[in-house]
Amino acid sequence: MNKKRILACILGGVISACICLVGSQVIFGFPEITWSTVSTTIANRLLLGFVIGISSWDIKHHLHGALLGLILSITVSIGFLPGEILKFFLYTGAGIFYGIMIDWLATDIFKSGRSKQF
Repeated sequence: MNKKRILACILGGVISACICLVGSQVIFGFPEITWSTVSTTIANRLLLGFVIGISSWDIKHHLHGALLGLILSITVSIGFLPGEILKFFLYTGAGIFYGIMIDWLATDIFKSGRSKQF
């Protein structure tokens, strides 16, 4: 297991959680911030970083990040579907983008490739 990659991906998760929270405030006109929104967003983006860090899928890293971003973000954004279709697409799209960004950060910037354990 590549500790450098996991730490870089978790750092990317923290950065993406901060961007996500600030971005949602700007897009939706600075609504009241609730603990459930903050905790869900931070937990999801940190989980995204961790899963990208430990994953050993042997596919191109941009596609790797995009697929994991889609899978993990849709688990939260599916809750927006009954009445908030815009939030569903924004959260899911942002998850795909952050997945690509986290994998790019770990692979190209920190030069830590995925483990070939399996």
